[in-house]
Amino acid sequence: MKIVDAKALIENLRRLPRETEWVEFKLNRFNEEDVAQYVSGLANSAILKGEARAFLLFGIEDQTHEIAGTDVRLKEKKVGNEPFENWLNRCIEPRLNLEFVSVDFDGKIVELIAIDPAYQQPVRFKKLAYIRIDTSLQPLHEYAEKERALWLATSSFAFEQGIAGHHLTGEEIFELTDPLQFLEMLGHQRMSKASAVEMLVARELLIDNMQGRWDVTNLFALLAAKRLTDFPSVANKAPRVIEYKKTKKLEAVGDVTGNLGYALGFKKLLTYIMSRMPHEEIMVMGVRRNKYPIPEIAVREIAANALIHQDFTKLGQPTIEVFKDKLVITNPGAPLVDPKRFIDTPSKSRNEKLSALMRSLGLCEQRGSGVDRALDAIEQEALPAPFFREVEGSMVVTIYRPGSFAEMSREARIRACYQHCCLRFEANEYMSNASLRSRLGLPSTQYPQASQVIRDTIDEGLVRPVDEDQGNRNARYIPFYAVGSV
Repeated sequence: MKIVDAKALIENLRRLPRETEWVEFKLNRFNEEDVAQYVSGLANSAILKGEARAFLLFGIEDQTHEIAGTDVRLKEKKVGNEPFENWLNRCIEPRLNLEFVSVDFDGKIVELIAIDPAYQQPVRFKKLAYIRIDTSLQPLHEYAEKERALWLATSSFAFEQGIAGHHLTGEEIFELTDPLQFLEMLGHQRMSKASAVEMLVARELLIDNMQGRWDVTNLFALLAAKRLTDFPSVANKAPRVIEYKKTKKLEAVGDVTGNLGYALGFKKLLTYIMSRMPHEEIMVMGVRRNKYPIPEIAVREIAANALIHQDFTKLGQPTIEVFKDKLVITNPGAPLVDPKRFIDTPSKSRNEKLSALMRSLGLCEQRGSGVDRALDAIEQEALPAPFFREVEGSMVVTIYRPGSFAEMSREARIRACYQHCCLRFEANEYMSNASLRSRLGLPSTQYPQASQVIRDTIDEGLVRPVDEDQGNRNARYIPFYAVGSV
């Protein structure tokens, strides 16, 4: 948050019914160590209260909130020979964004320190953290429950909560984003612009900056921007689709980068990707439908995952590359889960709020079921198994177009066997030779080929028999991680 209209901010703070855990009023009493302790306590309390900033003001009566003025001049204060502002920044750990403002109210000076909370750990002064209990300043270690809550709150701060647009009017918000369409996608009835802003503030997608305007969060800009390039913090996070003429990156025939927010543009993105693939028209219950070489649901879920799980602190953008024989979907950021455990491990995300809203918007499956859905659709078509891997700090997923069993490499067959075994296990079923043949599109006469794939997958340590003494014809198999569960 930037202070653009300090007078409006101070007037709004004065309208509070009383001092709060994140606002302190003082007159002339100044002691550098007391101020540093208050900065620690106010910053920590702001985190717990979900406030974007805390404030320490000199020149305001704490009971009446009347402007009395102060003799304190923060910019002129020194500790020894060091300017107080430098001293404070040096003594507070971790370093905070502190804004010092002096405002003249008809000859009465109000001095203001605006304090951005820390999002890595509790704020300390001389290795001691403080907290506000009601309006009283106390050492944090004396309140174990609040200390635990504060550590949890600091660790959960994410890029989503950062500010993409500062000090915007209502008109500017509607010029840069589409709140009404966004809220309709969430199931809300058409409403007035004022009501839409109120609802977005309640959802913490917009922040009332207490200066008569609003700040737009990174999360809302990512989802509802009319042009992502209008917001520098997310301008380079638009998905890019590159189409190649053949199977390698030798000749690109198309290169398009989106600019709509993810909520507004995801369906258009998916339509564009699917249109880049050859397809045929088929009749389904008397209705003509397009049949694609890769199921749309698989593309949708994996593309959505690339948007949701990217690391916004890394360079790069989600990229979808369309080749004649495959799709390659890449997002910046190493996976939080071992790619071998994507099917069974509960979903983890760096961007929990983005993930939740994308699900609420109906743009992807519920938590943890998206990859399963994608793989199930791929198995139904007997397509080659997707390849999930980390490449130089990015997540890369390759989805293959149809290919015969004979065309599959040994590694591709093992990958298909392992993923099939995982899906069966998650459905409380076992993999068998028969189920694997069905998944690979093999007839019963190719029983030996399926058996060889299973043996290769066992040799790689990815699956194991339920019973080591079971006969080959009735053998059942489970993933390696299921040891001890049967």
